[in-house]
Amino acid sequence: MPRRAKRYRGLAQASRLKVLDIVMARPGIGFAELADLTGLHQNTLRDHVRVLESTGLLRSRSEHRGTRGRPRTVLTAVRGDEPDEAADQSVLDAMRYGDLHRRLLSGEHDVGSEADTAELHQLDALYWHLDGLGLQPELDEAELTAHLVPCPFDSPASGVRETACRVHETLVRDVLVRAGGPLELDSVMPYVTPQECRVQLRRRCDVSSPGTARE
Repeated sequence: MPRRAKRYRGLAQASRLKVLDIVMARPGIGFAELADLTGLHQNTLRDHVRVLESTGLLRSRSEHRGTRGRPRTVLTAVRGDEPDEAADQSVLDAMRYGDLHRRLLSGEHDVGSEADTAELHQLDALYWHLDGLGLQPELDEAELTAHLVPCPFDSPASGVRETACRVHETLVRDVLVRAGGPLELDSVMPYVTPQECRVQLRRRCDVSSPGTARE
């Protein structure tokens, strides 16, 4: 699948990775507490949250506790097994783009069984997601492996590497679940070489019902 000219950059800043990592670990965290933990000014944090919400990664809501004063804003990460308009649309776009690309390459495309189609659509969604992060994925469908360049903003001295790997591992799992199909994450292998990270998938024995984004 060719690369998109316009990439999604929701996690192209270390600060956003840190924000998402904390919210994943502490679902329902308050906005003020998150600002304290990240050390970000509330206006800056608000901008990061807005971007992460628009790309289907975070969700915010006002918590009404029956007391006076402004309601507390709380944040949760969007999981792959729950509906979200932006996240669902991204997966559907990936599936449609993948189908169109295959038809253009080989005419009318028939992958065979429904399970085969579901697997291809999971790979479409995974590629779309990783490419959007700027990780330049090269998929090996036979080996169920995605070869990636390391995070472009990371360096050993930045302190971001561990956070980035943790966040990306969770998001890969969620994308595969949302797309629905037989594939699941086996492992994320950071820096197998100085120039490459790797994602390894596997087929699970019992395939559950399709994910929320499937039509």
